[in-house]
Amino acid sequence: MNTQLTITRLWAWTGLWVAVLLWAVNMLLGLNLPYDDCVRESHASAVISLAMLAATAAAAFASWRSAKSEITGFSSPRTFRFIGALSALAALVFAFALAMQMVAGWVLTGCER
Repeated sequence: MNTQLTITRLWAWTGLWVAVLLWAVNMLLGLNLPYDDCVRESHASAVISLAMLAATAAAAFASWRSAKSEITGFSSPRTFRFIGALSALAALVFAFALAMQMVAGWVLTGCER
């Protein structure tokens, strides 16, 4: 298999897998960081959510760009474009979830019970 073809295929799936992993890590941090936010009176969870939101948007853009590229040697160019577009749209769904977690990190102090 061609190395360039493998890399192109991985870029098509980037939006889906990167977004899911970043959202999962953000959920785990979101369970633990409110205690630190309360003690230090900081918004660390919101800042981390913002960074993960930016990374998710970059992954969505990478998937969208790979869907627009012309690829040869793949089973079907239409299937490849579908995978890239689906991954980009799934990344946008997870970006929305990260944005809501970021807003919650800014609004809530972590001291609420």
